[in-house]
Amino acid sequence: MRIFFQVLINRIFAFKLIDSLKKITALILFSLSLTYQFSCTDIQSKTPEPSEIESVVDDSLSMFLDSFERDFLVGMNYKRIPGAAVVIVKNGQVVYQKGFGVKKSGEPGTIDEHTVFRLGSVSKGFASVLAGTFVEDDLLEWDGIVSDYLDDFELHDPEQTERVEVKHLLSHTSGLPRHAYTNLVEDGLSLTRIISRLNRVPLISKEGEQLAYQNAAYSVIEKVLEEQSGSDFNTLLQEELFEPLGMTNSSSTFETISFAENKAEPHTYHSRRRGRVSIPISKKYYNAVSSGGINASASDMGKWLLLLTGNQPGIITEETLNQIFEPVATINNKRFSRYWDGVNESHYGLGWRILDNHGQRIVYHGGYVNGYRSEIAFAPDDAVGIAIMINTNSSYPLEVIPGLFNYFKADSASLNQ
Repeated sequence: MRIFFQVLINRIFAFKLIDSLKKITALILFSLSLTYQFSCTDIQSKTPEPSEIESVVDDSLSMFLDSFERDFLVGMNYKRIPGAAVVIVKNGQVVYQKGFGVKKSGEPGTIDEHTVFRLGSVSKGFASVLAGTFVEDDLLEWDGIVSDYLDDFELHDPEQTERVEVKHLLSHTSGLPRHAYTNLVEDGLSLTRIISRLNRVPLISKEGEQLAYQNAAYSVIEKVLEEQSGSDFNTLLQEELFEPLGMTNSSSTFETISFAENKAEPHTYHSRRRGRVSIPISKKYYNAVSSGGINASASDMGKWLLLLTGNQPGIITEETLNQIFEPVATINNKRFSRYWDGVNESHYGLGWRILDNHGQRIVYHGGYVNGYRSEIAFAPDDAVGIAIMINTNSSYPLEVIPGLFNYFKADSASLNQ
């Protein structure tokens, strides 16, 4: 019994959602909300298909997930987030998936696990995994020269053009300056027209020497895969990933999300009085899908997490996934690790960020586009992962995620004692 209570205490301290001062304030707000019922955002949770999830959740995990949900609701209310969807996987199973809050502020429609959000730069991981399937089919090599696959690819330095490899595109180490021609992506130019202008941009380093985050240059991978397959990138996503995985709510076009009945509306902060107000869905990044044009639901992201944690070898092997998750470049700032205690350095692999959480390898990415925010993170070696999508811009998902992995670290440590 003493060991049980010690394990329970370890888990409670491992799961830090927000700092103490904010949590005390948030708990007060939560208590008040029990009578007020979140009149601004009508935050509720929905649990579809509970029997499928409950069958793989033991009592210990159930206790943690109940605590996670309570704290998540507190944080949503404190941050004034209209709506969210969350999915968690563990040991090859979806153990939690729920929708919270409303699709549109001020209206009654509630979010469920099938509600569609835009993913923003979380789309980048789909491109690298799709490229990995091409590598397995001997249609592509990570160290293959981009210009050999795509005649139109040309940088300012002709010699560097002949050296830039596929892995340089996917790790943001081609030598181009940060966000080269992101403005043209957001202006809606076609990817073909943008690629034809890359040779006008002065380079800042040799290939492989410096990480400089890209959207336009990253999306060159779309044209590489199209040249190697004879299919357009959206069709490849659908046929090679979405359909085999059963990601029935996922898509990669503006038209699809526009006509979707069950979608979350994007929001932006207006004022203290009005809070977050809805805005129109835009066409931005649907011309460069691999950088920010994928739409998906929580139920779809659960299936995606199962693939990423090695449970779909028929689509992509664990060996190839590990190549994708191998660090290529170091990120020398705490921007992407600031919510992880004591983690001061992060890296970038192929379409994914990687950090070492005191011995626990975490692979993750975030995305923001058009009033949507999404985060995905998983520990491949521990077979645990989470995806959070919200319909406004807030750092809240980043604050939530570390506690999940610290909990499972503490759980593993207790079992090994």
